[in-house]
Amino acid sequence: MKYTILLFLLLSTGSMLYGQTDDADLNNIPEETAFIHTNTNLSFAGEYLYYKFYCVILESMLPSKISKVGYVDVLNEQNEIVFQHKLVLTNGSAFSEFFIPADLPSGNYKLIGYTNWMRNFGPSSFFKKDITVLNPYLGNQNVFLGEELKNDSFVKTTYSNKKNSANNKIINLKIDKNTYNKREKVKLKVSSVLGTKLSGTYSISVRKITTLDNRIDTITNLIMSNNNHKRPSSYPFLPEARGEFMSGNIEQEKNTVQKLMISFPGENNSFHVTTTNIKGDFTIPLSARNNNENMYIRPFSSTGNFEKIRIKNKQDIDYGNVIFNSFFINRKMKDLIIERSIHNQIENAYFDSKPDSIIQTKPIPSFYDGETTEYILDEYTRFTTLKETFIEILKLISITRDDNGKTIFKIIPKLPLLDSGISSLVLLDGAYIHDHERLLTLPSKSIEKITIARDQYLYGSHSFQGVMDIRTFEGDSYKTYLDNKTQRFPNKQFRANKNYYKEDYSGTKKELKRHIPDFRSQLAWIPNIEGSNANFSTSFYTSDISGEFEIVIKGFSENGHRIHASELFIVE
Repeated sequence: MKYTILLFLLLSTGSMLYGQTDDADLNNIPEETAFIHTNTNLSFAGEYLYYKFYCVILESMLPSKISKVGYVDVLNEQNEIVFQHKLVLTNGSAFSEFFIPADLPSGNYKLIGYTNWMRNFGPSSFFKKDITVLNPYLGNQNVFLGEELKNDSFVKTTYSNKKNSANNKIINLKIDKNTYNKREKVKLKVSSVLGTKLSGTYSISVRKITTLDNRIDTITNLIMSNNNHKRPSSYPFLPEARGEFMSGNIEQEKNTVQKLMISFPGENNSFHVTTTNIKGDFTIPLSARNNNENMYIRPFSSTGNFEKIRIKNKQDIDYGNVIFNSFFINRKMKDLIIERSIHNQIENAYFDSKPDSIIQTKPIPSFYDGETTEYILDEYTRFTTLKETFIEILKLISITRDDNGKTIFKIIPKLPLLDSGISSLVLLDGAYIHDHERLLTLPSKSIEKITIARDQYLYGSHSFQGVMDIRTFEGDSYKTYLDNKTQRFPNKQFRANKNYYKEDYSGTKKELKRHIPDFRSQLAWIPNIEGSNANFSTSFYTSDISGEFEIVIKGFSENGHRIHASELFIVE
């Protein structure tokens, strides 16, 4: 496909700026759309709102390979962002969760999902879903009270408790029975109808249902008016085919350009060089695996007439006209609200005995490659300062002065290469250090290791004669050695993938856990099922809560079919 070739070009040009790609080429990239499956539309303070983000090609409904980053924002009725997540998309999907804090007011909220590429098609292309937050601990619930209730009259809930009848005809859910005891195992089998396959990606939620819950199906609204969209005349937002696009502006002397050194210090550090245009604008694509807490930017020139740097963020996004649905409560809901609040408090009190776990990701490979020499200083005699360490141990580095008389470190190139005359890239715990002289007083005892790469490296439009990578035991010594022209910016981190806690009462575990209360209304959240055969099976355990529960599966098959099926059961 033509867009596959263009995406390859985007990936291979790390310093590409907005506007440098021909809009005629971008016209060949199809439109994306998003769908978000949430475990509920109503969350109490102290609960988790779980979700699965699906990004698909609008025309085919196949998983999108265009965007590697997805965004999920939650707005209040004042159009203020209360939550904002950045997700790494794998085969077009990702999953995460929002914890509803005790200080978030009761109200109607809007959950919005999109990609950077979708922004070109306007806010009407975004996925939007109503979410209600009920916080009984703050006391004031006037937002949910209609005039009739304020006048001491009865108000009906706007939500239905009828079983959803919109199940797909290509998928079946089957449980081993319809009624279960408390803390009993439920066996679930998911199968396709004859002649179809379940290859695709799915998410499953098992949750107690009450008259409080909004059970309106949103997957049927996935294909809205998007099919009638006209292609935009220009594309200010490139597809994030490798990672997030970070952009900003620097106040600089008119009709000049600046080279900016951008570093993300930390264990998995990264480094970038970009050049501004004459207006001071800059854009650089970042790896989707870049998840460091802070970003540091410094102009390479120390003499340029620049004042400050501004980073553009997603809070500048246009959400369009966001309309919020209303949720009303009545006095008959009082007991349900009190009971659920008590259960939440008990569950949170025993949180440590039911922990989720972070799925560890592979370390990011060093951004400089080639042959390196590593000096672990504990293997050598410790000298007082880095300067003395250079003289006695680091024979591959010289300390010299540039044309302006400024001290610089220069890494001796490998033979037969000659000294290029350019400076070396010096990093301290992953942070770019511009003033090498400041480092001469770095205590040797604080250094764990020094890695030297002697090749010449080109980053963006700037060359360095080798890399000197200093790692200290503390890991944040760079904060002392940054100069006053280096500015720090918080880096919005990607959400970490988790293995969600799954209760297990098999064998002797039921007796061992007898003293631990179990008031889970969310019996299971399985967000990342990859179906490949005609059927697959899973299981979960009921809790100490009785009532009616619903199993819901949603997702997309590899053929672009939208999957939605549900099944009810009782816990006595």
